[in-house]
Amino acid sequence: MTGEDMIDIREILVRIFSAIFLSMCTGSCMFVFWMALRKIFADRIYPKVYDVILKIVLIAYYVPAGYLLVNIFFDNGYVFDFTGTIIKAFYAISLFWLAGAIATVLKFGERTFRIRREKERCFPCKMYVQKIFEDCKRELGIRRSIEVLQGYRIQIPMTAGILKPCVFLPVEDMEEEQLKTCIYHELTHYKKHDIFWNYIACLMVCIHWYCPWIRTVFRKNDEWSEVICDLSAIGYVGSAKHYFTTIFEMSQKSQGIKAYRAACLFESQDSLEQRIYYAMMYRKQKKIKYAAVIAMTVIFCGMSVTSTLAASKGYQKAYTKWVQETEVEIEEPDDEEEERISYEEKTGVLGNDRSETIKKINLKKFKKMNTMTFKNQIKNGKRLRYKGLVAKQNENIELTIGSQKKCKYIKVGIIDSQNKVRYIQDRDTDLIRYQFRIKEGGKYDVFIEMEGMKKMKISGMIAIND
Repeated sequence: MTGEDMIDIREILVRIFSAIFLSMCTGSCMFVFWMALRKIFADRIYPKVYDVILKIVLIAYYVPAGYLLVNIFFDNGYVFDFTGTIIKAFYAISLFWLAGAIATVLKFGERTFRIRREKERCFPCKMYVQKIFEDCKRELGIRRSIEVLQGYRIQIPMTAGILKPCVFLPVEDMEEEQLKTCIYHELTHYKKHDIFWNYIACLMVCIHWYCPWIRTVFRKNDEWSEVICDLSAIGYVGSAKHYFTTIFEMSQKSQGIKAYRAACLFESQDSLEQRIYYAMMYRKQKKIKYAAVIAMTVIFCGMSVTSTLAASKGYQKAYTKWVQETEVEIEEPDDEEEERISYEEKTGVLGNDRSETIKKINLKKFKKMNTMTFKNQIKNGKRLRYKGLVAKQNENIELTIGSQKKCKYIKVGIIDSQNKVRYIQDRDTDLIRYQFRIKEGGKYDVFIEMEGMKKMKISGMIAIND
């Protein structure tokens, strides 16, 4: 493996964990806002709105919005750069994260395996149960084939599977109304794609397992899925009292297998009490208050965008400080060594064979000290160009360019107003210092070109002296 390959791997490592961390910050901020707004607006908003926004929060844990903001808008030359200390820290973080992620995946995987193993022990339902099941499917407008099975170890009804959905029912005989209640509930879970969202939530926990409140997000997603399912299923059953009586009777039985990738009729006594409370509260709503919905949506979006920007900017500042405090200063050559470094100055006409990144020089700041420093990123085969320098006849434009890594080939020079170029070039170097004597006063641009690496962070100084 070459040194350049190692550099790429290190940068990828830094970027991956920066993206994971920033997406966690974004999702967590949005979840806090969701919790706060739910308390503020309470029953003035239909629960479906809360559920939809909570699903957006789940997605936010996957979308690296903060990383993109840092990479595109807040890159000051230090972001995603790395030093020896930073790489060691990220190696340790990666091992720690990987260990936790594997443990979490195994935990969820074991529960999924138990569902599959239980499915192998189940058997087809009786004909009258299958007929009721098909009637309920037809009433809910579900056309897809869904398997319905019974098993001796199945204590409560549940639904599992995305590609091959299956509804599991207890073996014991139930009254027709009880059976319909259970089937309506499980089919509503299927219709709402709750199994898919359970998988999304499980994967979120596997990625962000280190976040202290990630399981609270997971639990809230499960709770609100049940609330929405209850409200929908009650509409088909007709009686909220009969609906929750059936669920309560089921809750008295042993839960059997616990499956986070299945949608169950009953989870816990506390969750049942909460579901009854929400069902009673929201069923009393006379109409949806659209003004409250719009207000909550606007507030949520505004606070989410603001927090994402703040988190991204904060990460950029913290990471920049980390790089600056741990980077190794490039030793400047002494006078004797500097005298031995000589470059052959070349001339030519600026070609259009390279795409350019243009940076404007702030002349007001430059004139105060006739000096400016810069730190930027340059890509292989591209030209970095600083425009707007003004020099007088017989003055010198002094350029100092340094990098933490040696590049295969680098070219540094100046461009006059007629696009004529004077430049020097070097190979396998990490520091260039040269003065261009100005024979004719006017406007000049400074340019840098590099080859041999995908991209490289450079820093330097542009000065004018006599």
